[in-house]
Amino acid sequence: MDSLSILCILIGTLIIAVRAPMIFAPSATLRFFDRLISTDTGIRGIGLMIAPLALALVALSRGDEPAAGILHALGWLFAAATLWLLAAPGSYRRIARGVLDYFERSVDLAIVRIVGLVAVAIGLALIYVGVYVV
Repeated sequence: MDSLSILCILIGTLIIAVRAPMIFAPSATLRFFDRLISTDTGIRGIGLMIAPLALALVALSRGDEPAAGILHALGWLFAAATLWLLAAPGSYRRIARGVLDYFERSVDLAIVRIVGLVAVAIGLALIYVGVYVV
């Protein structure tokens, strides 16, 4: 199993772990996300958790396959997000709170569950790509 496969499986697993609770407890998950981003420490903690993944994506996703190019670009996107979370947590909080408020007030919980289900399906697809395709 090469590094590209491992990265696909890792990203798929992370997507499932973060978004699956939205299927079963959407209100509690949204409240957890709101509590997580309520302090600069929480936001910077998220950035520190994303940093190794960004580094791995940039460093290990070399190759001629289209998936390698997509994962490499995703790594640079994660690196930029990490820098943003670490350098300016207040600006991230304003945007994230706006999105969470919108989901809590205006979106039906069934739609939030569907968003979680779609995210889990994307995670499963990435795991499939990592195991069988790449």
